[in-house]
Amino acid sequence: MQFLKNVSLKYKLLLTVSIIVLMLISIITTQSISELNKRMNVDLEQELKSVGILTAMNLDSDQIKHLLTEKGESNPDFKNLQKQLDMIQEEQGIMSWSYIWDMKDKGVNPIGYTSNLNEVYEAGEIFEELADEHVATAKRAIDNNQSEVTNVFEDQYGAWRTVFTPIKDDNGKIIALLGIDYSADYINTIIKTSMIKQIAIAVVGLIILLILLYIIIDRLLKPLKKVVDVANQVANGELQQVQLEITKDEIGNLSQSIQTMVTNLQHIILNIRNTSNHVSSAASQLTVNAGESFNSSTDIAKDMKRINENAEAAMVMTEETAAAMEETATGIQQIADSANTAAESSIAASLASERGDKVVQQVISQMELINGSVEQIGKTINGLHVNTNKISDIVSLITAIADQTNLLALNAAIEAARAGEHGKGFAVVADEVRRLAEQSSQSATEIYNLISTIQSDSNASIVVMEKGKADVKAGMEYTDEVGEIFKEILTSSEEVASQIREISAASQQISASSEEVAASVNNIKQSSELSSEFSSNVSKATQEQLTTMQEVKEASSSLGITAQELQALVAKFKLENDENGK
Repeated sequence: MQFLKNVSLKYKLLLTVSIIVLMLISIITTQSISELNKRMNVDLEQELKSVGILTAMNLDSDQIKHLLTEKGESNPDFKNLQKQLDMIQEEQGIMSWSYIWDMKDKGVNPIGYTSNLNEVYEAGEIFEELADEHVATAKRAIDNNQSEVTNVFEDQYGAWRTVFTPIKDDNGKIIALLGIDYSADYINTIIKTSMIKQIAIAVVGLIILLILLYIIIDRLLKPLKKVVDVANQVANGELQQVQLEITKDEIGNLSQSIQTMVTNLQHIILNIRNTSNHVSSAASQLTVNAGESFNSSTDIAKDMKRINENAEAAMVMTEETAAAMEETATGIQQIADSANTAAESSIAASLASERGDKVVQQVISQMELINGSVEQIGKTINGLHVNTNKISDIVSLITAIADQTNLLALNAAIEAARAGEHGKGFAVVADEVRRLAEQSSQSATEIYNLISTIQSDSNASIVVMEKGKADVKAGMEYTDEVGEIFKEILTSSEEVASQIREISAASQQISASSEEVAASVNNIKQSSELSSEFSSNVSKATQEQLTTMQEVKEASSSLGITAQELQALVAKFKLENDENGK
C-alpha cells in the first residue's frame, strides 16, 4: 500500500483497470476453454462417429459373414479385411487401430483387425481383457443400433477413446461391431493446442487492450496533468494567466474551477498589492503629518509654558497692586480724618495758625505721596493692560495651532478610513487628537474671553485712575490754596473753615474713588488667578496632546513597517502584468 501512494494516478488507474481486465479475461478465457473443451469433445465425438460410419460402410458385409463362420488368420477373407483396415488407418493417419468384434456373453471374438494388433488379438479366440467403459459402450452401440463413443479410459495398453459402429447386412441386421481406437494423448494434444491458441489469443488481446488503455488513460489524464502543473505554479506564486482545456467532463469542470480560482486569486493579490502600496504611502504621509503635528505641539507646549509663567507673574503684580491700593485707601482715610480734625479745629485756627500751617504742609506732603501712589497704580494697570494684550495674542496663536491640529487630525482620520480595517487604530488616534485640538481651541476661547474681561476691567481702571490723578492734582491745588489761606487765616478764619470742609469733602470723594480702584484691582486679581489656572490647564492639555501625537507618530511608523511586510509577502506572487512589465 505504501508503494501505491508513491505511484502516479495514471499508473494507479492503469494498474486497477489492468487487474479488472485481467480478471475479466481470465474468467472469459476459462469459460471459453471450458466451452471449447466441450465443443471439441462434441466435435471429436461426431468426427469419430463419422469415421466409424464411413469405415463400416466401406466394409463388405458378405465377407464379414463368411469370417463369422470361418474364423482364423488363414482365411483369405481375414487377410483381405486386414489389408483394407490398414489402408483406412493409413489414410486417416490419426487412428491407433481398428477391429471387428463378434460380441459374446463372456467377452468378444475378434474376427478382423489391423496388423498392429496381431500380437494382441488372435482371430477366432475370445478376448476378455477389456475395460468396463470399453465393453459398456460396445453393448450400448448394439442396443441403440448406432455409433457410440467412449469417454477417455485406460487399460494395460494406454489411454484411449473408442468409437463403436454396428456393421449391418443388406437387410439392416447387425452382424458385427466395428471398433476404432484413438489415443487419448493425441486427443489431449489437440485440446491443449486449442487451449494454448485460446490463451495466446487472450494474452495478445490483453496486451493490445492494455496498450489501448494506456493511450486512453494518458489522453484522459493529460488535461489533469496540465491542471496539476498550474496548481504547482500557483503554489510557487506564479499567477500568470493560464489557459486550460475546458471539456464537459469532471476534469473539464476542475480545469474551469482552477482557471477561475487563478483569475480570482490574481484580482485578490493585485488588490492586496494596491492596498498595501496605498497603506504604505498613507503611513508615510501620516508619519510626516504626525511629525509636523508633534513639532507644532512641542512649540505650543513651550508657548503655553511661557503664557503660564506670564500669567503667574501678572497675578503677582496684581496682588502687589491690590496691596498698594489698600495702603492708598488707608492714606486717604487718614486724610479724611485729618480734614475732619482740621474742621473741628477751624474755630481755634486763628489762635493756632502756625500749627495749622504745619498741618497744611503735612497735607501737602501726604498729597504728594497719594499722587505718587496713584501714578504707580496707573503704571501697574497699564502694564497689566499690555500683558493682557500679549496673552490675547498668544491665545490667538493657540487657537490657530489648535485649528491646524484639528485639520491634521481630520486628514489622518480620512487616511485611516481609506486604509480600511488596518486604519481603525489610526482612526481612533486621529479622533483623540481632534478631540484634544477641539478642547485646546475651546480652552483658548475661554482664555480669550477672560482676557477680554480683564482688558475691559483694565480700561475701566485706567479711566478711574486718570480721574483719581485729576482729583489728587485738584487736591494738591486745594492744599496749596489752603496754604495761602493759612497765611490769611488770621483775618479770615471762616474762609479757612470753609476751605477745610471742602478739603474734607474732596478727601471723602478720593476715599470712595480709591475704594473703587481697590475693588477693580481685586477683580483683576481674581481674573489673573483664573487666567493662570486656565493657562495651567491648557498647558496640561498641550502636554497630553504632545503625548498623543507621539503615539500617533509611533503607530504610523508601525503601520509603515506592516505595509512593507505585506508588500514583501505580495511580491512573492507573480502576476501577468509583472511578466508584461518585464
